[in-house]
Amino acid sequence: MIRKYFVLFWLGLAISFSIITANASGALGQTIQINTRFRSVINNPLPVWLLILRDADTGVVLPYLYDVRNNDNFWIAFSFGRNYIVTASTLKFGPFAIIHNFCHLEDSVLSGQSMIITLTGDLTPSPATSRCRVLKYKD
Repeated sequence: MIRKYFVLFWLGLAISFSIITANASGALGQTIQINTRFRSVINNPLPVWLLILRDADTGVVLPYLYDVRNNDNFWIAFSFGRNYIVTASTLKFGPFAIIHNFCHLEDSVLSGQSMIITLTGDLTPSPATSRCRVLKYKD
């Protein structure tokens, strides 16, 4: 009796593992890597960056919310398809100070392109005080 449950357990585990690896093999599409190296950050209130990606093929929406707590940060956003659109890139400093299309990422369909974004300077409600370098590369 115990042997039967042991065999069923391992069979179930093997089936689960095969399903997980089958789904994970093609699950991730493009990546957006974000590095910040700010000299200073106005953090009263805490700046929050909302980045929304939409898969151009399936319509799946992926929201990412980043709290800028330090001068140096590292974040990664994943798309699950080859073609995606940055539908929102909004930096908020409380309810009134908002920078829409932060880093000018809201563009067009990015087909097979990942990005490395490097932010430097001073992070304030004025977009002129920070610099955003965007490197797009084919995957």
